[in-house]
Amino acid sequence: MRGRWFAIALTGFACVLLAAPGPASASISRSRLRHGLSNQMHRVGGASGAWVTDVEASRRKTLFSSASHRRRILASNTKLFTMAAVLDRFGASATLKTRLYPRPANAVDGHTLHGSLVVVGSGDPALARAGFARDNDLPLTPLGDLAKDVRNAGIKRVTGRIRADASIFDRRRGVPTTGVDASGELAPLSGLSFDAGIAHGHYATNPELVAARALKRRLRAAGVYVKGGTGRANLPGRALARRPLGIVDSPRVRQLLAATLKPSNNFYAEMLLKRLAASRRGAKGTTRRGTRRVRKLARQLGTSIRMENGSGLSRSDRASPRQVGRLLVAMSHRSDAATFRHSLPLAGEEGTVAHRMNGTAADGRCRTKTGTLIGVSALSGYCHAGHGLVVFSILMNSVDVDAARAAQDRMAALIARYQR
Repeated sequence: MRGRWFAIALTGFACVLLAAPGPASASISRSRLRHGLSNQMHRVGGASGAWVTDVEASRRKTLFSSASHRRRILASNTKLFTMAAVLDRFGASATLKTRLYPRPANAVDGHTLHGSLVVVGSGDPALARAGFARDNDLPLTPLGDLAKDVRNAGIKRVTGRIRADASIFDRRRGVPTTGVDASGELAPLSGLSFDAGIAHGHYATNPELVAARALKRRLRAAGVYVKGGTGRANLPGRALARRPLGIVDSPRVRQLLAATLKPSNNFYAEMLLKRLAASRRGAKGTTRRGTRRVRKLARQLGTSIRMENGSGLSRSDRASPRQVGRLLVAMSHRSDAATFRHSLPLAGEEGTVAHRMNGTAADGRCRTKTGTLIGVSALSGYCHAGHGLVVFSILMNSVDVDAARAAQDRMAALIARYQR
C-alpha cells in the first residue's frame, strides 16, 4: 500500500514538473529576442510593424524594429495618447466638479427656493447610480451628494424646475466616425451625462435631461419637494462665478485613466477628450479641439499621431510603432510615470488582458494596451524584463485578429524574458 501511494505521489510530482513554466521563464539574450520576435512577425504577415526599446540602458537602444516607421491603424492604442494628454493637463489628483446653483441666485426664503435648481455638468463620465458603477466595474460620482447639499442648506421645497446645463461641451453627440449623433459604437456624449448615457437599457436621446430627472428623484428621496419638471439651461459666466449650492467631485483623474485604459472604455475616452478641450474662458469642449491638444502634447514629447477621435474608433487614427513607443518612453521619464503605467491593465490579471498571456513570462510583468478593429490588432506597453523596463509597440493591420493576438502574446512573453 505504501508503495502504491508513493507511486501516485511521484506521478503527481512529475505532473507538477511538466506543468511548471520552466524554460518559458528563462532569460534570453538580445539576439534570441530579435530572432523570436522576427519569427512571430513573419508568421502573422499583413501590414504589420513593431518596435522594442530598452528604456533603462545607459544609452537607450532599440532591441527590435520591423517596419517601425510606417503609420498603422491604432484602434484603441489611440487611447494611450488621449490619456497621456488628460494626465498632463489635469494631474493625477484632480477631480471634475459637477455644481448645483439656485436660479435666481437669491431666491431662498426660509425652507423654500422660489425658483429652479440648475445642475452644471463638468464632462464627468463617472456620474451614475451606484448599481450601474458596480455592475460595470466603474468608479462612481454619486449624484445623490448634490441632493444632500440641498437638504443640508435647509431647503425643503423648490417651486421651479431642475434644469440641466451641459454647455461645457458642444451639442455633437458623436465623433466624426459616428456623425453628429450617437451610434451603436458609442453612447451619446454630453457635458452632463448619467449612467454613461444609457437610460432603460438604451442610449439616451437627451442625456442631460436624464441626469436632471435622476437628481429630482434623489431630491425627493432626501425630503426635498420639487414642484416643476426638468429642462435645459445655459448659465452665464457671471452666474458660475457665484458660490454654488452644492458640488460633487468625480473620482480622481488617476482613477478615470484606469477606468478608460484597463477595460478600453470608448465613452470615457471621448468624454475626457472633449473635457480636455474645454477651458475656463468659455471655449467649449469639442472633439476637434481635443485632438489638437493631444497632438500638441505628442509633439512636445517628441512623437506624433494622426487622430479624429479619442478612443480609436476611426481607421484614420494612425501612428507608427516607433511613435507609440516614443510616447511610452517619454511618459516613463515623467514624475507621474507610475500613475500612467499603472493605469494600463496587467497581463493575465486585469481588463482586456485578464485572459491573455496567462502562465507566460509576461503574466504579471507586462502592462499593455490592446487595440482591435476589423483586421486590426495592436498591443503596446511596458514589460519588466530581467534587468528593468522595456517599452514595446506591436501594430498589426490587414491580419487575422485571433492569430495576431496569439503572436502578440508570444512576443510579450519573449520581451519579458529579455536579459541585458
